[in-house]
Amino acid sequence: RNNKEAGTMSFSTAAAAARTLRTGARAALVNETTVLSSLVGQYQPPRQESQGSTSAITTQQTRSMTVLSKQSAEEYKKLNFTERANRTGRPVSPHLTIYSFPIGALTSIMNRVTGCILSFGAAGLGAVELVGGSGSALDLMSTIGSQGGIVTAGAKFAVAFPVVYHYVGGVRHLMWDRMPDYLTNEDVDRASYALAGSSLLLSLGLVVV
Repeated sequence: RNNKEAGTMSFSTAAAAARTLRTGARAALVNETTVLSSLVGQYQPPRQESQGSTSAITTQQTRSMTVLSKQSAEEYKKLNFTERANRTGRPVSPHLTIYSFPIGALTSIMNRVTGCILSFGAAGLGAVELVGGSGSALDLMSTIGSQGGIVTAGAKFAVAFPVVYHYVGGVRHLMWDRMPDYLTNEDVDRASYALAGSSLLLSLGLVVV
């Protein structure tokens, strides 16, 4: 019985403490609301600017822009970009000239260069054939071949290397399309060295033949 009465008293004490906390929270909320209401009531919007400052702003906005004369504009157009940059003290950074291209970039550029060489070479032979008549291209190649060993070897290499390099470069890209797992930095470097070395050896072999 004593334990039951003690438990009842503890519960009553806890309930009274909870009611006290709730009452204090409500009072604090009422106080905060009252403070905010007083602050809102005391708020005043900012005053408008004076007439003098308004006229100054208006004057600044309506000020006319400086226009270059026709003569100075023509002189400016005659200067190229480098001269204009040097005159204004804003030169362009060297960008491409300071970078060391990796072997993958060099072989990729060479693949496009050899393609252009083949295109111009084929167009040149076609033009010779059209202008000089049937058999003119063959006569031209025979004439070059009869100029001696050095000229003949140089002419053969000039034709063989673009053909071999562009062909082997196309095979390399075809392999990359089929096996993209080999498109890593190390594998691309290996393939690039293999492309350059094999093209050079095959071209020299064709010159000897």
